[in-house]
Parts: sequence; structure tokens; C-alpha cells
Amino acid sequence: METQSVTRHDVETALIEKCWKDPTFKKQVISDPKGMLERQTGQKLPLEVKVFIHEEDANTLHFSIPPVPANLAELSDEELETVAGGTDVVVTMAVTVTVFGAITTLVSAAETLKNGW
Repeated sequence: METQSVTRHDVETALIEKCWKDPTFKKQVISDPKGMLERQTGQKLPLEVKVFIHEEDANTLHFSIPPVPANLAELSDEELETVAGGTDVVVTMAVTVTVFGAITTLVSAAETLKNGW
């Protein structure tokens, strides 16, 4: 039996799809994003963790700039160029897990995704 690791992208995709299909859920997500994430995963997030939800429309784009990786000084020129051209999901995920200590939350999110929101 092969276990599949769930990425931040997987969680975001599932969240977006659920919001598109369920207007009531979308209202809950917008009004209390951290509480919604805690309820859906069954995990309490640390007090210092903040969760923001931004709703785009056809005339607005939102971009998120992740924290600088701890090993940025150790990256080669080629690696720096890759990072400057866009964020790699793996780098974003690694930084997110490190900053938020969210390994257990992601494992719970995997179970939530398997069972549906």
C-alpha cells in the first residue's frame, strides 16, 4: 500500500473547489479561516499562526511571497534564478512546514482530503 504525501497545493485546490461548490462553506472560510482549518483537520494551530483568505475577482490578482528560505545564502546562481522566476511548490511547502510546524496538520489534511471536506 503506497501512501501519497499531500502538498500545500493539494490542500489549497481542495479548499478552492469546496468553496466554489458550497457557498455556505465559503462564507465560513472567509469569516474564520484559521478556525475552519482547525475544524477541518481536527488540529489546533499555534496561537502565533495567522491564516488569511483573499478572494479574487476578475479584476484583481493576489500573490503570496513566502518567507526567505533559511539556506538562501547557500543557493547556487542557478537555484537563485529558479527561485526568482517563481516559487517551487517544494520550497514553499518546506518553508511553510518549518515556520508553522504544520506536519501534523498536513497529515490530518491528507485524511480530510481522502474523506472529503
